[in-house]
Amino acid sequence: MMKLFRVVKRGYYISYAILDNSTIIRLDEDPIKALMRYSENKEVLGDRVTGIDYQSLLKSFQINDIRITKPIDPPEVWGSGISYEMARERYSEENVAKILGKTIYEKVYDAVRPEIFFKATPNRCVGHGEAIAVRSDSEWTLPEPELAVVLDSNGKILGYTIMDDVSARDLEAENPLYLPQSKIYAGCCAFGPVIVTSDEIKNPYSLDITLKIVRKDRVFFEGSVNTNKMRRKIEEQIQYLIRDNPIPDGTILTTGTAIVPGRDKGLKDEDIVEITISNIGTLITPVKKRRKIT
Repeated sequence: MMKLFRVVKRGYYISYAILDNSTIIRLDEDPIKALMRYSENKEVLGDRVTGIDYQSLLKSFQINDIRITKPIDPPEVWGSGISYEMARERYSEENVAKILGKTIYEKVYDAVRPEIFFKATPNRCVGHGEAIAVRSDSEWTLPEPELAVVLDSNGKILGYTIMDDVSARDLEAENPLYLPQSKIYAGCCAFGPVIVTSDEIKNPYSLDITLKIVRKDRVFFEGSVNTNKMRRKIEEQIQYLIRDNPIPDGTILTTGTAIVPGRDKGLKDEDIVEITISNIGTLITPVKKRRKIT
């Protein structure tokens, strides 16, 4: 079993693997290649190290000149939506577009084809302790806590991680053609703090996901769900993602949310978002509201 994390030290990235929750290895190769090697033959290239206080990094984000960051630079990040009944219900409560009497969310939930959308590039992603963003032109942005999978170019699952598919809900609700603007911008995607290999997740459909929004040191919102409520299985989502759509090794697919805070629970500057998934960990990110350029 392996957990992969990465730090920045004096401008350089250093990748580490935690084996069997104890031994820490400094990797000798790119972390995506390391995930692929481990998936093939459980081999890890690197040297055992001491003096890396991983638990303290999780708590304080930075120790001296070492700061934890996102575990890989995914060449592409894709999303799948409306994969839980709760998301279908909550999104359909809004005044949104309809097709033959049903909201677009009801239609896609019942359809054979899932919603698949492009989410982010590496420069739009942040890691544990790094700030997610609220668009300067959004007044209602929500975190979307999700289980995400790291894939090779054939769609094989290399590992699992926690993802926040941050979304400007007011833009998406106003017009479905605004979805790319709602989903894709600087600071729209957070994941980490680790990627855990598939052998650490015996059953991805029995994981608890919890979201907390902390405002001025108090829990402003809290919600939870279990992945056993996921209607669209991960394998189905992957098959639609890679259909006629080549993906590079290290692509991340995030699998949808069922925790949807209301319109009165939108993110504000200096909030803290905490997402916990059992058997993976807790992803913590501060929130920054982007300023309008005049």
